[in-house]
Amino acid sequence: MIACFDVAIAANAGASPVVEDLSLQIEAGSWHEIVGPAGTGKSAIFDVMTLRRKPLRGRLVVAGRNVARLSRRDLAVVRREVGSCPQRPVLLPRRTAVENTILPMVVRGQNSQAVEVAEETLGFLGMLPERDKPVGALCDQRRALVGLAMATVGEPAVVVIDGIHETLEPAVRGVAMSWLERLCEAGSTVIVFGRRPVRRSSQAIRWRLRDGQVETTGEVERC
Repeated sequence: MIACFDVAIAANAGASPVVEDLSLQIEAGSWHEIVGPAGTGKSAIFDVMTLRRKPLRGRLVVAGRNVARLSRRDLAVVRREVGSCPQRPVLLPRRTAVENTILPMVVRGQNSQAVEVAEETLGFLGMLPERDKPVGALCDQRRALVGLAMATVGEPAVVVIDGIHETLEPAVRGVAMSWLERLCEAGSTVIVFGRRPVRRSSQAIRWRLRDGQVETTGEVERC
C-alpha cells in the first residue's frame, strides 16, 4: 500500500535531511505506528506519506504507484485514497462539523451518501450534538475530532494520523482509537504517528525513529 526505498526527507524546504535512507513497506489492511520523540522527523514523514511534499531523494510508492512518475492528475487520484489528519487539522471555521466532514467525500465524488456517512462517523466519535455547530465555535478537543472525522469518513484505503490523538483527553482518545481500529478491521490501512505506542496488540507493527533512522520492532500482521 505504501513503500519507501532509501527516502530522504527534510523538515523544511532547503533544509538538511531530518530523515535519511528511510526504507519500509506498509501492507494493505495493517496497523502501523511510527514512534519517536519530538523533533525526530515524524511530521516530515507524515507529509511525504500523505503526498503533501516530495522527498529529497529515494522512491515513494503509494497505492502501487511510483509517485515520482505520476502526472498532476494521477497524483490527485492517488491522494484521494489517503485520509489524513495533521497535528493541526485544516478546517473551515464558519462551516458546521457535518459540512467539514463531508468535504473529503465530495472530493472523491461520493456525494450521494455523503451526509449519511458523515453523520455515522461523527456519531461514533460522539460528535452528533455538535453536528450543526460552526467548527470555529468548538473547543480544541472537538475540533480535533472533526479533523479525525474528515480523515476517516468514507473508509479511505489509507488513514494517516499525525499525533493529534495525543492532544485528546484519555476517554476521548479511547473513542478515537476504537474508531481507527474499526476502520482497520474493515480493511483500511492505519498509520499512527506519535511519541508513544497506542495499540496494545500483537497485530500492530511499530517503527521507532532514532537519529534520523527508522527501525522496526516486529512483523506485519493484518488486523
